[in-house]
Amino acid sequence: MKKLTLDEWEAKNIVGPVERFDQKFFISNRFSWDHELMETSKGETHIGFGKIRTRPGYSVDELALHWASRRGTVLELLNNSKPNPTSVVTAVDAAIRSSNPRLQPVVFKPPPGVKADASDPKRLSRNLKKVARYFGADLVGICRLDRRWVYASTYEGEGTYHAGESDTQAGRSTPLEVPPEFQYAIVMCFEEEYSMLKFFPSYIDNAAASMGYSRMAFANLCLSSYIRNLGFQAIDCTTNDVAINAPLAIQAGLGELGRNGLLITPQFGPRVRISKVLTDLPLDTDTPIEFGVTDFCNVCKKCAAMCPSQAIHAGERTSQPRTASNSGGVLKWPVNPETCRRYWARMSKSCTICIASCPYNKPYTYFHRFVRWCTDHMRWANPVYVKLDDLLGYGKPQNPANFWDEWQPKRHVKS
Repeated sequence: MKKLTLDEWEAKNIVGPVERFDQKFFISNRFSWDHELMETSKGETHIGFGKIRTRPGYSVDELALHWASRRGTVLELLNNSKPNPTSVVTAVDAAIRSSNPRLQPVVFKPPPGVKADASDPKRLSRNLKKVARYFGADLVGICRLDRRWVYASTYEGEGTYHAGESDTQAGRSTPLEVPPEFQYAIVMCFEEEYSMLKFFPSYIDNAAASMGYSRMAFANLCLSSYIRNLGFQAIDCTTNDVAINAPLAIQAGLGELGRNGLLITPQFGPRVRISKVLTDLPLDTDTPIEFGVTDFCNVCKKCAAMCPSQAIHAGERTSQPRTASNSGGVLKWPVNPETCRRYWARMSKSCTICIASCPYNKPYTYFHRFVRWCTDHMRWANPVYVKLDDLLGYGKPQNPANFWDEWQPKRHVKS
């Protein structure tokens, strides 16, 4: 693994102007105002809550697990720290403030003028990473907030992404500005259980992703509160909001960008969910890393071949967008979120095939760590690694009918 300076990373990956992205072009938001997209989608626009089917992995048991795993995201309703908070969050905040004071959440505030000692950014960063892991993060990195990745506008119109009533007209955005004192991003990754993702496609692999979102909501709420308790400011960005997650995670040294459009980490591959907290707390930053992902993805193409919607680009990297939901200026394999989203709607569930089929998606055992070392230091043999991955049966779905008998939750302790 090689550490890069930001300038070195920029020279390898940024090939044109990068314009800040407008949230209304999220594929899920476009279904509320892009009439051309809606017409071509033929009703395949809304995922819904899932359909109970007779096939294994789609029963009420697995669907219940999926939505119960996502229940922790309700904590996002307590997050009023973001610029342009949604109308729902604003209403919840107002309701809490107007309620009986004894029912309000306990909020610690340091005495006026009191702040933690910020004279040693290295010590602060070390402590902060420990606190983030204590709150549930599996990986933590720090970078300066690159304003190119901050969204140009937020969007809260009618539609599937922010479903429900809204005073914002469909298709209208609100300009987004993060105050200049917020100079740092603390980026966290949350592992999704390998033992669940291998039962794709079903509600079982969806449950693994949902649990990641719940863990993110808790960790972000606690970490941002910790920073405020120190006397500094924090913006809790639980999901892919305020700024784009992947480039910040890359600049924070957590991984590289893969063909599937996802962050590939050395420890878990693409099997992670990403969140971040923005702060004015002075911190010591990490640097981007390189461990052979681009060269391996150039050869592998397994995710592109297995993608049921053919949304993953099988050609060379390019800086040109494929759809209005892509941004330009950065070398990458642009995915087609339009065909991906239609497939989700058709199946009434999200899809994790590009994660589960990725050869980097392996447990962090000695054997798989050795293979990852080889893909970094012996890149000439990448075609061999891909063939071995196929021969050993990796990337193939396991029978969901066996899930409840085989499943040992990662945090399970045998009695």
